[in-house]
Amino acid sequence: MHCDDKRTLYVLKEEIERKWNELRDTGFKDKVLLKNLNDAFLDYFEYKNQK
Repeated sequence: MHCDDKRTLYVLKEEIERKWNELRDTGFKDKVLLKNLNDAFLDYFEYKNQK
């Protein structure tokens, strides 16, 4: 895995963590944030599995 790939995965992971914290702060009730978190997971695993 190239360093660019590792950096991309790191950025995607950071995005997941940020969205998780935002969602947790709302008590997991914000459906838009929940969809954004789901999309972030999909992006992360799609990128990770394509390599």
